Amino acid sequence: MSASITLLIPTFNRIRALEAVWPSYFGHPDVAKLIVIDDGSTDGTKERVEEWATRAPIPVSVIRHETQRGQPASRMSGIAASGTEWVLFGEDDVWLASNYCSTLLREAKDLGASMIAGRIVTALVPDEFNTSCLQDPLTPIRPADEVFDLANMSADFAARTAAPIPAPFLHSIALIRRSAFSAVVFDTWYEGNAWREETDFYLAAGALGLKSYFTPSTVCYHLRGPISASGGHRINRIRFELFVWRNTRYLVMKHWDYLQRAYGLRGSADGWMMRYFARRQIAQLKRIATGGVRSTYRGKK
Repeated sequence: MSASITLLIPTFNRIRALEAVWPSYFGHPDVAKLIVIDDGSTDGTKERVEEWATRAPIPVSVIRHETQRGQPASRMSGIAASGTEWVLFGEDDVWLASNYCSTLLREAKDLGASMIAGRIVTALVPDEFNTSCLQDPLTPIRPADEVFDLANMSADFAARTAAPIPAPFLHSIALIRRSAFSAVVFDTWYEGNAWREETDFYLAAGALGLKSYFTPSTVCYHLRGPISASGGHRINRIRFELFVWRNTRYLVMKHWDYLQRAYGLRGSADGWMMRYFARRQIAQLKRIATGGVRSTYRGKK
C-alpha cells in the first residue's frame, strides 16, 4: 500500500525549535512527503530546511511566503501542494511519537472519521532539547464528558480517555482527509498565529456532518521554553486579551446557530461572550496570585 499522508509544517522564525523536532517527522511509513511552509521568516528557515532536505529519507519541499500571511494562509498553501489522500499538520515546536501517523490513520479509517488527533502533552525544555524532555506521566482515565468544555471553548487534550471519542474540535496536530477541504477551508480572517482558527475550521466541518475524533492511543509533545520563545504572533498581555476577545467573538458569532443546535448552548452569543470573558479574567487573576505574572516557561535561571 502506498503512503497516503503529507506532513505539513507551517513556521515563522522558529528555526531552533524546528531543528529540535525535525527528526520526529521521519520514519513514518504512511507518510509520502513533508512540506514546510515558511511564512516570511527572517532567520534563514528556507535555506536551512533545504539543506536538511538533502539528507531526508522522504521528499521535503519548502513553500516560501515572502511576507508573513498568517497561519490560515500557510495551511491552505500546504494543502494545495499536498496531493495525497490525507494531510497531517505538524508544528515547528511539536515532536511526534513514532506511531503518531500510523495510529491516527488506522483509527480514522476504522471510525469513518474525516479528522482525528491524539493527545498533546507539554514538554518543558529548560535549555537545550533532548528526548528526556518528553515526559508523559501516567494519569487516570477521564470520562469523555470531562475533556471538552464548551462553556470556555477549551479542551484538555492531554487527557487519557478509555477509547477514541467524538470531538467538537481538535488541536492543530491533526490528521485530516484532504477531500474535507473541498467543503471547508481555514478562515484567513484570523491573523498572526490565528487564535481560534483551528476551532473555527473544526466547527465548520462539524456543521457539515464531517466526523472528528480525539484518541488516547498516541501522543505528541509541545515544546515549551526558551527554544520556542521566538516566532509566532507575540504581543503584550493587554493587547493579547483584546485579541482573544476579538477572535473568540468572531468564532462564536459565526457558529452560534450550530453550537446551539449541536451542543445545547443557550441564550445569545453576546451573553456567552460576557460570561466567557469574565471567567477568563478571574482565572488570569488566580494564576497570577499563585504563580506570578510570568506566563511563559523560561527554563533555568
